[in-house]
Amino acid sequence: MKLDILDRITLLLGTREQQELTKYLGLKSAAFSEWKSGKSKSYRKYLIEIADFFNVSLDYLVYGKEADSSFGSFDEEQHIKKYRILDEHGKDVVDTILDIEVKRCEAVQNRLSFTFRRLSENKVSAGEGFDLNDPDQWRSIEVVDTPEARQADFAVEVEGKSMEPDYHDGDIVYISLASEVPVGQVGLFVQNGKGYIKEAGDGCIISRNPEYDDIFPDDGNIECKGCVIGIADLI
Repeated sequence: MKLDILDRITLLLGTREQQELTKYLGLKSAAFSEWKSGKSKSYRKYLIEIADFFNVSLDYLVYGKEADSSFGSFDEEQHIKKYRILDEHGKDVVDTILDIEVKRCEAVQNRLSFTFRRLSENKVSAGEGFDLNDPDQWRSIEVVDTPEARQADFAVEVEGKSMEPDYHDGDIVYISLASEVPVGQVGLFVQNGKGYIKEAGDGCIISRNPEYDDIFPDDGNIECKGCVIGIADLI
């Protein structure tokens, strides 16, 4: 029969009084009975303390095996020490965030990857602009497999802040080739050999960050190269 954490706690108790454990944890004496009945799962907050009480490893208590030699880095030990200092509210906050992040990371690990082979070595600016007239240079990156990744003709990396909060420095955006972008949509534009990720406006291209100026054709012809259809999610 496969044992769960409560089964192992019960076995470890042996002939010892349940009150010894609950007193050690600073809980009411009925806490253990509530755990066994399924009324409460608060024991999850006290796994480190329970392992200390029985003088067993956390791995043994949770998984029924001795700790892996690869577990327990200095950083992890520091986190555990900090966790022990927290009151019940603090532990609730940390446990909630931990659960959310574990689910997020598990979801990322389960997503299918896709090798995108057309990322330009030439960055485009959401701010000052970079020369895009160099010979085409492309490299491959591993991304999450999405319809946008499949549909894009190429991708470019944004450098600058003029399109925040929608596009950030370092974002890799997917581009679908187009000679025109409807007003209000974001595209890749070139002026005087420099590329920009901007919103198409009426007679100009617009910076969504108000700290940056819009760009007008008076300073040079603006040519649309494509429409931004998404942001790459890297593996």
